Amino acid sequence: MDQVSFFEWLEQPRQIVLFSSFFMILCFAITKISKLRKHRHHDFRVRDPRKGHHWVHSDFIIKPTFCNICETTIVRGVFCDTCWVCVHDECEEDGNKRLACKVMSLSTERRTMKHHWVKGNLALCSACAVCTNPCGVEPKLCDYRCVWCQTTVHEGQCFGQFLDHCTFGENSKMVLPPFSITLKTVGWKGRRRHVIKEVKAPPFKDWEPTLVIANPKSGSNQGVKLLRAFRLLLNPAQVIDLSEIPPETALEFCRLLPTTQCRVLVCGGDGTVGWVLDALDKVELPKRPLIGIHPMGTGNDLARVLGWGVKYVGDEHEIDELLQDFENATRTPFDRWTVNIKNTGLFGKNLPAKNLSMNSYVSLGCDAQVVLNFHKHREHQPSLFTSRIINKLMYFIYGSKDVLEAQCKNLHERVELELDGKKIKLPHLEGIVILNINSWCGGCQIWNNNQFEVDKESSFNDGYLEIAGLYSALHIAKLQVKLAEPIKLGRAKVVKITVHKTKEAKKVPMQLDGEPWEQGSCVITVTHKGQVLMLKKKDDS
Repeated sequence: MDQVSFFEWLEQPRQIVLFSSFFMILCFAITKISKLRKHRHHDFRVRDPRKGHHWVHSDFIIKPTFCNICETTIVRGVFCDTCWVCVHDECEEDGNKRLACKVMSLSTERRTMKHHWVKGNLALCSACAVCTNPCGVEPKLCDYRCVWCQTTVHEGQCFGQFLDHCTFGENSKMVLPPFSITLKTVGWKGRRRHVIKEVKAPPFKDWEPTLVIANPKSGSNQGVKLLRAFRLLLNPAQVIDLSEIPPETALEFCRLLPTTQCRVLVCGGDGTVGWVLDALDKVELPKRPLIGIHPMGTGNDLARVLGWGVKYVGDEHEIDELLQDFENATRTPFDRWTVNIKNTGLFGKNLPAKNLSMNSYVSLGCDAQVVLNFHKHREHQPSLFTSRIINKLMYFIYGSKDVLEAQCKNLHERVELELDGKKIKLPHLEGIVILNINSWCGGCQIWNNNQFEVDKESSFNDGYLEIAGLYSALHIAKLQVKLAEPIKLGRAKVVKITVHKTKEAKKVPMQLDGEPWEQGSCVITVTHKGQVLMLKKKDDS
């Protein structure tokens, strides 16, 4: 067969065998390459250090601000979101030439570095590290601040007396010094990016570097402001924007330090925390990091039980306190659960099973219906949901609507519940909640014992789940203000729920850690997945 006739389809036996073999080998190669790409380690990507300042346009009306180039008052201009240098729009080019930005990487041969001073625009209540008198109080560009240790000193005599080498201040145990990082460039021309090649531990006692992972969309889009504040206090390479870098790539930072205990501060709602914990299962690190939470969602139930509060911080001083609390936090094991959903197709045929991870709770019925209605409205009009107060108001509206409509009535006739293999007889109810933590629906402690009960208290690391029932959406409201008691159905290590179709409703609303959907007939099994080490805030007492 000559070359021309080979590529011409002649339906010859030899040609059929060769083409079939070629496509089989090609499919096999593509499958292998896909698996290798799926399990390969991603490089830890950082900002391009050659671009210098990262300017952000802003109006400076909260406090008097002065240009770091011409030293006159700024009303409208730009500031660097890494070192917080402020300049007029017309001074931006001079700012790039004359003012150095906060460096991300230096030569790894050195073990110390000098202060990086920025003049003026100090935070309120700043004090001189030499004479302890207030700094930055004059109505002009005056005095200095180090962008690494945050030390402030008066210009002149105090500045000359201060130590030349930077100690990285109170955050030295968690900061990643520039002399510990080596960068490299990867990728083809036009798509080059900078990644961390190597990290060497600095000569700091009890050093546990912190990786900050933040969702900029959380907290009414206040995550962007939080990212800027952390870039000022830490190395910019330690601060990860989830809209730019996925958590699987961010967690590769811990692989660069295989023998060092790293910490991860997740800034976001319960959904963001679950996203990071799922990524942690995928990357298979040699030494797992400790996970802490900074709440920025609406419910923040997981943050509540770990002591981190219910709201995000606002100013620079509160973030300093947050980092100190994060450093002093205690380690605690935390249960995670697998939710296996086996859907039933036409004529009772079983469809492929779906496995999900649960951290806080999973529920069916009236509470999931409220969350589902809220979720649909937010997807349709995202601009309406701009604050936590508005979000809670919308939850109240949809909860009131379900009180009148009772869309999940007679749920007990549509589901079967088994706890550790024992079938439970259900009373009349409209909702079932399976709890891993004793905080649900924005802080409601549904498993609190009253003085007449002797049941075991809820715990997130005892390997047990608590199962409660709900009469209606009105029952949820009464539980919130402690005017009613939940229907305690029991505690178990394995929970099985069978959902049946009925003529009235073919699907039942369901939610897992605040993510809702409509679920058809299926068998839901909740089993223990394992434990992860979380950080719990120490009590102030």
